[in-house]
Amino acid sequence: MQNQSFAAAPNFIAPGRSWVILDTMDHQKFTALFDRDFATPLMSHGMAFVGEGKTLRFVSGNRELRIIRQGGRMMRPGIMRSVICFRHTFLRPINSDDPDQRLLGVSDFPRKLTFGDFEGWRQPSLTYRPENTGHWRIDDFEYANASAEDVSVGLRKLCKTVENRVLPWVRSLTEAGELAQIKRYGEDAWCEKRWIEDYETFLSKTRG
Repeated sequence: MQNQSFAAAPNFIAPGRSWVILDTMDHQKFTALFDRDFATPLMSHGMAFVGEGKTLRFVSGNRELRIIRQGGRMMRPGIMRSVICFRHTFLRPINSDDPDQRLLGVSDFPRKLTFGDFEGWRQPSLTYRPENTGHWRIDDFEYANASAEDVSVGLRKLCKTVENRVLPWVRSLTEAGELAQIKRYGEDAWCEKRWIEDYETFLSKTRG
């Protein structure tokens, strides 16, 4: 899997020729900073945790955004791994015909993005990128050897990216626009055919 890496700057001193780490960040300390500097500010915009994990969910009408924290075999010590995912809520998941199913994975979302996709001064105009084979890009935020200050600064920067770039982009997406994107840039995958069918069914009902 491709990954986009962000490393908070480590805090070193150099007595003589030896490099010594002054501060380290364990998972518990990082989680406290993640909640304070990333998750809590986003909750004021309507985001909420999904279940007992640290994945965040935002819903506006039938638009659904999730910032999915990768766990299980995808986890790496001292690294927060995440994927920004978008779907319309009437799309069927990969392994179910129930679009209201709450337990969703990255593969259930047509859009899979990284924080890096939203960098730059221009408002993002992102084309659909098919990543439907179980391989997708991942954001890696490395915190193990960083100071609390550096981790906090990095998390606040990511939070601002969501507030100023990701959420406005989500609100701009339309059903017809996403259908056109998948048709034009898709790879004719089985899941894409289902998504196209769901979009066409939704649009035919709204137009009828």
